[in-house]
Amino acid sequence: MRIAVVGCGQIADAHIQEARKIEGVEVAAVCDSNIHMAEQAARRFAVPASYTDLARMLSEQRPDIVHITTPPATHLAIAKLAIAQGAHVYVEKPLTLDVLEADELLEFAARQGKLVCVGHNYAFDAPARRVRELLRSGRLGEAVHVDAMMGYDLTGAFGGVIMGDAHHWVHALPGGLPQNNISHPLSLVVPFLGDAAPTVTAVGRRLRQARFGDRRDAWFDEIRVLLHAGSVSAGVTFSCRMRPIQMALAVYGTRQHVFANFESRTLRTVAAADAPGPFRRLQLARRDAVESRREFRGRFWDFLHSRLQYFEGMTELLRQFYSATRGAGPEPIPMSQARLVSWLIDEIFGQCKAAEDKT
Repeated sequence: MRIAVVGCGQIADAHIQEARKIEGVEVAAVCDSNIHMAEQAARRFAVPASYTDLARMLSEQRPDIVHITTPPATHLAIAKLAIAQGAHVYVEKPLTLDVLEADELLEFAARQGKLVCVGHNYAFDAPARRVRELLRSGRLGEAVHVDAMMGYDLTGAFGGVIMGDAHHWVHALPGGLPQNNISHPLSLVVPFLGDAAPTVTAVGRRLRQARFGDRRDAWFDEIRVLLHAGSVSAGVTFSCRMRPIQMALAVYGTRQHVFANFESRTLRTVAAADAPGPFRRLQLARRDAVESRREFRGRFWDFLHSRLQYFEGMTELLRQFYSATRGAGPEPIPMSQARLVSWLIDEIFGQCKAAEDKT
């Protein structure tokens, strides 16, 4: 299977490295409009060919799958060109600028008989997969409410670069930096909501001090969302104030609850206690201690076998997507879910902006 990567910025490194972990995959070419970016990626990772002309690369290399790691404003055009040349596409989040572009892309791919996968890699990290398996097994009962929380450090390795450059493409997104990241917690909750569009209530707040005098001061640094779909509700929080930085998922069921921590890769389940009086609290505390020890042993075993990789979820998502393109498995992210996340992003930032305009 021949892979090409379009866009040789920072995240392209992960795409090249993770794709190569999958048996039978060759990263055949990289492409970037900046020749220096294309050449440095090709040299650092020993990729056989580099290009600045996308059409030429597609014509000469004939990749089976094209990874699109360019800014979101370019996703639609690049994806359609790749699909027209016979490739399936893996697109970094967010899928497109808005749901109208998402509809155009997904409809075009369906007509061409090609698959589109969006990079919701957190949904394929081990904690998320384990939570979904608990739900499928019936151990949680029916989902009642789901919470996903994402913290973001504006002074960290990624945040520092973005905040230090007023011309970074992130600031051109309608929702700024949160629009580029909120798809991660959204992707964790949408599998519990079904395909129907939920009701949405969203609030955005700007809590950091304005200090740049440009569009870096414009976007909301905290967003809180409440979703309802049938008998299930979900909460999504994106915050630049959370410390320590965390990605977390909680599912409250009719039988048990489960809490997943993506930093420690651990789960904690909560079941009803049956001991009498104050012994009930001891029983619950003992269960927590036993589960903590079991989770530590599991993560230590993962460490010994080199499974605590930062982009573990991306590797699993790619593995499943590549299999789907061969007809050897289902789409890891149904196109209906990819579209729903795009629709939710539009609705969330539309509500946040409308509320601000009223004040």
